[in-house]
Amino acid sequence: MRSVTVSFLHWAILWLVAGGLIACGPQTPAQPEPTATALPAPTATVASAVTPTPRPPLDATLRQQIFTEVWTTINEHYLDPTFNGVDWAAVRAEYGPRALAAEDDATFFTVISAMVALLRDDHSRFVPPQAVVAEDRLTSGREEQVGIGVTTLRLSDGLLIQHVFPESPAAQAGLRPRDRIVAIDGLTFNLGSIEGPLGSRVRLLVAQPEGGSREFELVRERVEGRIEPLVLRLSNDIAYIAISTLWVRDMHEQVAAALQQLVAERPLRGVILDLRSNPGGWRDVLSGLLGHFVTGEVGAFVSRKGEIPLVVAARDPDLSSLPVAVLIDRGTASYAELLAAILQREAGAIVIGMPSAGNTETIYAYEITGGARLWVAQEGFQLNDGSDLEGRGVQPDVQPTSDWTRFRLEADPWIGLALERMR
Repeated sequence: MRSVTVSFLHWAILWLVAGGLIACGPQTPAQPEPTATALPAPTATVASAVTPTPRPPLDATLRQQIFTEVWTTINEHYLDPTFNGVDWAAVRAEYGPRALAAEDDATFFTVISAMVALLRDDHSRFVPPQAVVAEDRLTSGREEQVGIGVTTLRLSDGLLIQHVFPESPAAQAGLRPRDRIVAIDGLTFNLGSIEGPLGSRVRLLVAQPEGGSREFELVRERVEGRIEPLVLRLSNDIAYIAISTLWVRDMHEQVAAALQQLVAERPLRGVILDLRSNPGGWRDVLSGLLGHFVTGEVGAFVSRKGEIPLVVAARDPDLSSLPVAVLIDRGTASYAELLAAILQREAGAIVIGMPSAGNTETIYAYEITGGARLWVAQEGFQLNDGSDLEGRGVQPDVQPTSDWTRFRLEADPWIGLALERMR
């Protein structure tokens, strides 16, 4: 059984099979050294081109082994020794027979999932084998779709477009980030789907930030795109860095390369780091991004086995002398929250936005016999002042009243506030 560490956004993790995102990374089961991962919040949707490989049915021996691995792993590693008030021994006695008596594998996996869900922590969960395949595809940051070529954030009144992949049907039609898909094939966005068979048509009603709406009819194609940071030089030589997720394994390297190019052109006078609706990601990415601004011990991960300090090494370019503003919202979760909080405390960054999700426990992924995966809430995080963000979130210094999702990037009032603070 192999383990990995990941920081988890919250229970609404995005299954790629259902249109979502997650990442994981290798560790050893004995004394895993944290290298983190995290995931999407609200709801980022990506159409999948993956066809799950059929698996032979599980026999009674394999079912017993899977059940035992799941129960024992939680028993040994779960962050809370009281299991959130659940009698974990009694759970084994109740759910073991139910799992073995399940009429088919799908029901068996449902029983296991229900057992893990008893912990009620919005972090720990069981992933059946076919969904593991979907999770693993996301580590590289490259998305293969049979769709229109966008990633979206699910809001209460539509799908907010985050990324438009070049040369995709969406790009060719003129769809842009922050357009909002409100209806699909004449149905509300909650009922329709932008996914579908190759070559099929989809009708979209799209509301635009500048007002009004447009209808589009697109042909679904097989699209490959890469999720990248947006790094720009704004007025007064302020760098703007928008990062929608930390789960892309080389996100920190992409950011570093873009910043090096900006600095080579001429010096910067400040940085705006946009982490709005960022669900978190890999611990290596967190550390790599922090290294441009702070160094040394910035906090510690705490588990039943003790503490592991988070020590940050310096990264090029060195931006530690520059003023920093960080943008967050309620969708900012997991290691994105830690990034904002550490910069706020250690680098004196101004945090602008709404309180973040308060979902900062680190979960470890354990590879289970038969291809399944178990995510276990195993560590909390404490800043150097001893504070814990779990259940509380990052508290902003400035809370705007405007809704940033209603504006194009160039007219975003939150960015305007950050620029004002840096004058």
